[in-house]
Amino acid sequence: VDGYRVQIFFDSGSNSKTRATDAMDVFIAKYPTSRVFLSYKEPYYRVRVGNFRTLNEAVGFQKKIIPDYPNAFPVKEKISFKELE
Repeated sequence: VDGYRVQIFFDSGSNSKTRATDAMDVFIAKYPTSRVFLSYKEPYYRVRVGNFRTLNEAVGFQKKIIPDYPNAFPVKEKISFKELE
């Protein structure tokens, strides 16, 4: 299903996977009920969160986390219907 997630982190280079998993751990500690996804598409590791059906839902969540993640932004992505938030 087409949907949205909010990207909170991306990085490339040495130790980028470690930094991405660290970013996941910090996010999970602050927002334990949200789904978190790590992906790699050369050359970037990305951490994206949530499963939102609409852009408005993703933007609403982005606004909630913006104090902790000022560079977060919504991205269009395929999501599982069963995983919708």
